[in-house]
Amino acid sequence: MIFFLFFFGCTIKPDLSHLSLSKISYPDLIEKYNSCEGKGYVDSQGDISGKLYFSFKSQRDSTFIEFSDFMGRKTILMWVDPKKFTVRDLINNKYYNYNQVVNLFPLLKVLNAQNITEVVWGAEPDYKKSLKKYKKEINNSIDLRFSRKNFQNEKYALSTLYYKDKKSGDAFEVAFKSRHRNNDYINIRKLWKMLDF
Repeated sequence: MIFFLFFFGCTIKPDLSHLSLSKISYPDLIEKYNSCEGKGYVDSQGDISGKLYFSFKSQRDSTFIEFSDFMGRKTILMWVDPKKFTVRDLINNKYYNYNQVVNLFPLLKVLNAQNITEVVWGAEPDYKKSLKKYKKEINNSIDLRFSRKNFQNEKYALSTLYYKDKKSGDAFEVAFKSRHRNNDYINIRKLWKMLDF
């Protein structure tokens, strides 16, 4: 038995493709591809509880995210560029400032605009710098984790982001159901116009 384990361990070539994908960086991705799009959902618990579905389109360092409810009605449009968020509430017909956006999505206390684009592209961001600006007791109360699984078109893909603030009870699960990178260009102006009243 030990012989067979040793024999097969030496002769079968392991599939290491997922290891390289797990370490792929955002700069490498945008060097290889022009755009990325996909779908998923956000499941939240705490002061704001519920489930929203989303689709996204991202080109280089800009990302457009469209949220909808369980009936398929568009509820929130979010534009993310490297330095800021622009959010339009379609139900109440208004824009949110940064503090209001953070109230909706508390995980943005830790992840900045650039990090969000990195995540939708499938790269795990370096968010620890953001945590350093919070007091130690707040830092220790925040749990942020990422998990991976195989997609149809990608092995060991970044699939889920878990955020929990142990102190406030706010918890978020952001799950990606699909992600497609390609060399097509997105009509950014068309998406931007959707944010106008």
